[in-house]
Amino acid sequence: MAQATDWSEINDNDSISRKTQETLTIDEPLSSEKTSNQHESPEKYQDNSHDACQETMDNLDSTNASSFTLMELPPELILFTFSFIEARFAMTVLCQVCKFFNQLLSSEASWKTRFGKRWPKRDRKEDYDYVISWKRICVDHEDMDRFWQDPEQNFDFFQLKKHFAPVDAAIVMAGGKLCVSGSRDRSVGVWDLSLLKDKGDEDRALVNHLDGHKGWVWCLASDPTGASRVCSGSWDNSIKIWDLESRNIEMTTIREHKAAVLCIDWKHDVLISGCYDKYVRMFDLRDSHIVSSLKYHTKPVLCLSVDDKYIITGSEDQTLCIYDRRASKVYKVLQLPSPAFSICRSSSSGYSYLRAGGRNGSIHMFDTTADSFEALETPLNPENPGELTGKICGLCHHGGAIIAASSDHSIKVLEPSRVQTKMYSFEMHTGDVASVHSNSGILASASSDLTVGIWRPRSLRPF
Repeated sequence: MAQATDWSEINDNDSISRKTQETLTIDEPLSSEKTSNQHESPEKYQDNSHDACQETMDNLDSTNASSFTLMELPPELILFTFSFIEARFAMTVLCQVCKFFNQLLSSEASWKTRFGKRWPKRDRKEDYDYVISWKRICVDHEDMDRFWQDPEQNFDFFQLKKHFAPVDAAIVMAGGKLCVSGSRDRSVGVWDLSLLKDKGDEDRALVNHLDGHKGWVWCLASDPTGASRVCSGSWDNSIKIWDLESRNIEMTTIREHKAAVLCIDWKHDVLISGCYDKYVRMFDLRDSHIVSSLKYHTKPVLCLSVDDKYIITGSEDQTLCIYDRRASKVYKVLQLPSPAFSICRSSSSGYSYLRAGGRNGSIHMFDTTADSFEALETPLNPENPGELTGKICGLCHHGGAIIAASSDHSIKVLEPSRVQTKMYSFEMHTGDVASVHSNSGILASASSDLTVGIWRPRSLRPF
């Protein structure tokens, strides 16, 4: 959630503004041919920015300033200037200014150098072989600085208390406007987060209470297209699909399961479920018929993660199974020292890490580079080890960090590095934290203390 640069502060200084306009002018974007002739590859300019700055200033003293243009600055000086601009703004805006800027900012070497200089204590060699995108890593670490330096000041916390039994699932959807919760009171709660403006607003945030299930509501998944549809999996052996905008809110019920539905994921028009009967099932939601029924675990399937290539499932049998969707067969089986209760992939945050939450505070890590899925050691940071306890029931990314929900009643905030480092710990719940979910900058947690926790950045507070 990058904040726009406040250019008014620059414009307030009229003398600086006039001088800048007299000495620097931006030409029209250069053609690729002219750019390639004028400037060499940006990897060559990573460590010379200070020398180039001094040399350029010396040259300006002896050059007619009116003929000087921004595009004639040395590339290393331009990169040095860009290092003071937010990474997200550089990636989304500056890359579109001209082909030369795009060329400079496309270099992974420049972003790696930027990361090392900006965050030297987080620049760990243990991560180097597992980096997918230094650009993405820089963005996430800027988010970490913004959110986690002082979480109590940066977040508003709300505790939603309308359920009368433990809450096992909570997700944020509809662009952060809604939270949906599933409880052992057999209901699905729908909460309007835009009504949460001040403390005391929690009582009016519940806008719907869906009572179609006859067993505990254990897991939830929202429509990946952003539509206001949600699926709920239950111990009554069914999955229900709800349209939160329709008058007839319950759309359909899938009753193909022979046991409790423990985890679900929704990709495109396919719904994937993991069940207590050890099966993984795939359904085509266009007509609700079963596409495939797979049994490769020997005990209940507790968690899953799905992308276009693989279905990754964790089970009570202490294995992670990687199922190849295109080849329609099991690609790899990973042995664990404990059951896998939660799964989190880090490909979208710049690292090729796969994490699985186990017992006794353990988080098992695997390398997904080139689909290798090789086990990795997870050393602790001796300065701030972030040792966890209890069962790791939920894992997700939020604010650039890894969020770990535990049965010890806490929510730990960890650096995304392979070296486990604790940044913060939330102690808001009085019961086991069963799950965590992040979407649109808002974090939701479900707990056995009958409540749903909502952490919202104050910058997103509705007016």
